[in-house]
Amino acid sequence: MKLIARWSIAVWAAIALLLPAAHAGEFPSRPVTLIVGYAPGGGTDTVARSVAEVLSRKWGQQVIVKNRPGGTGVIGIRDLKGAAPDGYTLGIWTDSDIGNAAVRDDLGYDLVKDFDHIGQIASGGTVLVVNPSVPIKTFADFVAYAKKNPGKLNFAVVSGGGMHLDSLRIQDAAGVKTTIIGYPGTGPALTDLIAGHVDMLVLPLGVALPYIKSGSARAIAVGSTTRWAGLSDVQTLSEAVPGLESTFFYGLVGPKGMPDSLKTTLNSALMDALRDPKLGEKFLSMGFIPTGNSPSEFKAVIAKKLEVSRTAAEQTGLKQSLQQGK
Repeated sequence: MKLIARWSIAVWAAIALLLPAAHAGEFPSRPVTLIVGYAPGGGTDTVARSVAEVLSRKWGQQVIVKNRPGGTGVIGIRDLKGAAPDGYTLGIWTDSDIGNAAVRDDLGYDLVKDFDHIGQIASGGTVLVVNPSVPIKTFADFVAYAKKNPGKLNFAVVSGGGMHLDSLRIQDAAGVKTTIIGYPGTGPALTDLIAGHVDMLVLPLGVALPYIKSGSARAIAVGSTTRWAGLSDVQTLSEAVPGLESTFFYGLVGPKGMPDSLKTTLNSALMDALRDPKLGEKFLSMGFIPTGNSPSEFKAVIAKKLEVSRTAAEQTGLKQSLQQGK
């Protein structure tokens, strides 16, 4: 554990050197609301509360996390779209929001055109976990068991999101069939996995780590391109199936129409928060890599991920199946 801790601190220090310094601004003069479109306890909520804590301390103003679960983030995003572009209502997005936009045409918003993108917060790999009662310890075990028992495994997914797409990609790459069970967020899905109501789940590594360490969940494979130092005995998806990956991101977004000076102020505040040693070490211990980029760079990330997710949605048949299910 000491080696892992030293490694995490060293990695954070290297990342911090790459993040540009922030410039002080007059914003904010009152509390800021940070909208999370998912239930408490999931990855997006965890990241939002971690960032809110640092920003509250640095700004001297409270940053309030407001959970608005529903429609795989749709309720929260619609709230954000309708907010005043004054910087006092912001939102945290993740891959699930991208995945949802890739499979639905009735959202009433465009993730690229209808919002102002402030900056990416963190990125990382996912992990495929199973309930410990399931007789699966490796990805090869998963493939063998699923082929022997087609449809028996209950695979929990955040409905319509990016990890729903990844779950289908994993299933297709393994050449097996499972029973997909939809959830409105990672938190409820993880709760049911631990309780034994579902058998397996793909979720951010950092969210799963405490439960893996306690024995409440068993890690089968990580989605990053390299093995995670804290789970060195757990193979990557790409080791099991060449080319197969499952990663995620978190980013800060605001309503369309914010002045450029305000976006610069918010981006600088985010960069400053990401340079905070405690936040950096916390993210790394959870399997997240503090990222940080400019508003234009983050917008490009959103656009690219949306393009890739739309292709995946077509290839896996997810968009068609969701439309037929209406």
